[in-house]
Amino acid sequence: MLWKGLWMRRAAEAASPAPSPAPEMADAVAIEAAAPADSSPMTLESSAAGSATPAPEAAPAAPRKPLWKPTRRRVLLGLGIVMVAGLAYGYTHKSDFSSQGADLSRRIIGDERTARLESWYFRLQDRIDRTKYRFLGGDTDPFAAPEVVVQFVARPPQQIIEVSLEHSYDFGPELPPPPKPMTPPDTIPLRDTLESGEGVWTTSSLPRTSPEDPILMRTFVRPDKSRPYALVGVLLMDSRRVMLHMVGGTADPGGDRGVKGPGVIPQDDRALLIAAWNGGFKGPHGGYGMIANGKEYRPLRNGLASIAVMQDGTIKMGEWGNDIAWEEGMVGVRQNAVLLVRNGEISKRVTEGNDTWGYVNVNSAEFITWRSAVGLTKDGNLLYASGNSLSAETLAKALWAAGAHTAMQLDINTPYVLGATYFPQPDGSLSALKFMDTMSDNPARFLRSQERDFMYITLDETRYRNTTPATPR
Repeated sequence: MLWKGLWMRRAAEAASPAPSPAPEMADAVAIEAAAPADSSPMTLESSAAGSATPAPEAAPAAPRKPLWKPTRRRVLLGLGIVMVAGLAYGYTHKSDFSSQGADLSRRIIGDERTARLESWYFRLQDRIDRTKYRFLGGDTDPFAAPEVVVQFVARPPQQIIEVSLEHSYDFGPELPPPPKPMTPPDTIPLRDTLESGEGVWTTSSLPRTSPEDPILMRTFVRPDKSRPYALVGVLLMDSRRVMLHMVGGTADPGGDRGVKGPGVIPQDDRALLIAAWNGGFKGPHGGYGMIANGKEYRPLRNGLASIAVMQDGTIKMGEWGNDIAWEEGMVGVRQNAVLLVRNGEISKRVTEGNDTWGYVNVNSAEFITWRSAVGLTKDGNLLYASGNSLSAETLAKALWAAGAHTAMQLDINTPYVLGATYFPQPDGSLSALKFMDTMSDNPARFLRSQERDFMYITLDETRYRNTTPATPR
């Protein structure tokens, strides 16, 4: 058969290399390649007919289906997820952005509009806190569980006096006996049912202090019956045995007037550092006066709440121009708003609106936010207080209940409000601990340069202990 003969010839040609087929043979080769591989007979006519019919072309490949087709619904859903995630991250890190965001807003839309935005934000935050407490409860103790903090306090070497019968000795002027241990003020309960530790003074987890010889004590108060989660921590300090220092920040309160402060705690004071806390408002925000570090950051003004420290360590507090005024021996004064507590009574001005508690014409007294304050007991001991979800009125109530005879507000809002205590270590370093566990910033903040003013205390008992060796006369 013709087809079989051609097939056998093709197989023989494949077994031995051969030159490329001539052009006229191309059609025949193409036909042979397309023929079916079976043994059915093929005639010359069918072969010719097959050669006249062109081979069918391959069908074009179907286009690939996209893995994801953007639709309006999907785009909106994706944007919604990104927005919710962004809001959740912003809420959990709100303290990291609040200060920068507020400063940026003031530059763009001004102080008044920014204050109104803050007012709306505080109302929203307050509703969130109320709802969260209703369903999840809240903290009942503002202090962290005590951490293991190694504390090393070097004891001064004992003074040895050799007495010779050949001389009489002058031991200097007779000094008063060592001070009696500090007695904390009685606290006043503000609720029918108190939490464990509420209104009870303790020396737990505080540096350089003990129940037998307290230099520092602390307690907490819940001043708002409608907000049981509002907790105010109060630190009590023996003013006879500590020295209060005020430090101007590198930017506030006097930077806009060209008066910049050191912004740091001197190295010489760090060995005896006990505690530090925030100062008052930014300089332009109310124009409250401050004198410290030998500089006038802002002029002092009459009618403002003021705390002053004398060269010998005495601390005074009151309304400037009425209760206290500049006198010889003053080394530092800080003013901020008006008094919260005066002569042992809560000020009637704690509910005033306008700029009494801020610097803009909005009722910032009703802002429910973090607030801080300092005060003096009737015995003259120093108080520092801070807490969450407070108005000016509830902050005043907390200080009054803790025994404040006079008190004044300091800065407000996170992350500005911060108190820290410092524990000396054997290698000479300091271990820092937040005064309240819920404070947002790092307690080591005050060991670095600060743009805003702050206060700190050091151990100072030189008025009560004679360390001068006796000399013969």
